[in-house]
Amino acid sequence: MSLFGLFTSAPEKALARKLAEHLAKNIPPKLMDKGRQVLSANRVSRLLEQAFETAKEHQLQTGMGFMKRAILANSFKWELQAKGYPKDFINVATEGLVVELSKARQSRNAK
Repeated sequence: MSLFGLFTSAPEKALARKLAEHLAKNIPPKLMDKGRQVLSANRVSRLLEQAFETAKEHQLQTGMGFMKRAILANSFKWELQAKGYPKDFINVATEGLVVELSKARQSRNAK
């Protein structure tokens, strides 16, 4: 990785956009806002887990540190807000992302 690569957050922002677009394609924000009774909790959980797994793979490949994890989490939150998801869903999804990235980081450090 070049020295400049240490200071760019473009890959994390692009990943956040990709994760939010994947969620929006499979769980439209309007459905989440108005039709939660119709949604399967298992489906929502599965889609979030897929997003978290993609982020963990990115972390393992790039060696993301604290700042880039924070940039990814905040960018993910902003992307979800821009797509019109309800605030409670945004908070749960973002918190889940942060927890999963932290767990992945801890397990990597334990090896």
